[in-house]
Amino acid sequence: MRNRILIEHPEQLAAAVLRWQSASWVALDTEFVRERTFRARLGLVQIAVADEIALVDAVRIRDLSPLAAIVSDPGTRKIMHSCSEDLPILRRATGVPLAPLFDTQIAAAFAGLGTALSYAAMILALVEVPLDKGETRTDWMRRPLSPQQLRYAAEDVDYLPEAAAELERRLVALDRLHWAIEDSARLAEADADGPAPADAWRKVKGLDRCSAEVQAVARELAAWREREAAALDVARPFLLRDETLLALARRDAVSMQDVVRLPGYDPRRHSRYAAQWIDALAAARRAVETRGPSHTTPAPLSSGDFKRRVALGEAVAALVARRAGDLSLPPELLLSRRQRERAIEAWDGQGSLAASIGGFRGALLGAELDGLV
Repeated sequence: MRNRILIEHPEQLAAAVLRWQSASWVALDTEFVRERTFRARLGLVQIAVADEIALVDAVRIRDLSPLAAIVSDPGTRKIMHSCSEDLPILRRATGVPLAPLFDTQIAAAFAGLGTALSYAAMILALVEVPLDKGETRTDWMRRPLSPQQLRYAAEDVDYLPEAAAELERRLVALDRLHWAIEDSARLAEADADGPAPADAWRKVKGLDRCSAEVQAVARELAAWREREAAALDVARPFLLRDETLLALARRDAVSMQDVVRLPGYDPRRHSRYAAQWIDALAAARRAVETRGPSHTTPAPLSSGDFKRRVALGEAVAALVARRAGDLSLPPELLLSRRQRERAIEAWDGQGSLAASIGGFRGALLGAELDGLV
């Protein structure tokens, strides 16, 4: 293991950043708590550089902005594993977006090691070191941190550089390194605590099974929940559960007596927000009545257009499955169902469907894909 240091004071952090500024790469991870809050509470930042591992105590050092010099340096590659949750945490802590990124989970998938590979499984496969994951559910906000917690946190970055180097070697041999870099960059660009309020309805489970009117009201409620949860810094289910949101959307209005009978209502969590639900439903109903369901619900396709879209989607899926088989990759990695649907929705029926997909996927499928239309 690299030399491990615990950074608990601002002057220690400033000195460490000066040491790291010429580094060509750093390995990063975070430890955080996210149960009742909208935003994760950062407990620790782990950084591996050369022969050093720094554990930066984010509870005792409130200002982590000095790390911005490393996180945003275009000449320093940031190596992370499955970092979609870490990225917004680091952005808030440092004040800058992270780039350039090399996500080893993405790289491992393109190297043929499987999608959604855990860090421990990757390290065992590539470095042949078994890791103890006993502190996964630990409280990272409590101080002092135990020796077991510190060892666990350090191991989360200790082997990342070696794993990344081996993955890069394999990807170069497969001519897929640019795939991993492209998807890592896309992940970094998507850095966000959650969807924009206008898009929050996409996360509501069961919405697609509702009528157009209920969908319209539910979308307004989902946007309200996203804004309010962010303002209160409370987890979405603690403010309003999906099942309760949909039950509200089916009502014209509710009273305090109605609220306690709604599915998913928990008096321990929700009693303080019940009056807000009533007001939010009234506002959502007014918005839908003013603008109509078509404001939030896409116009339905004609029967012919729907059949053509379905047929094209099936043809694209078949092509992707065939090309993925040639590459010994899962079809969903080559082009996911959501990526396929978005590309077909964005395609104007005249230009290149491959261009609508873009990136290495569009180039890889190219002529065959456009030949389908």
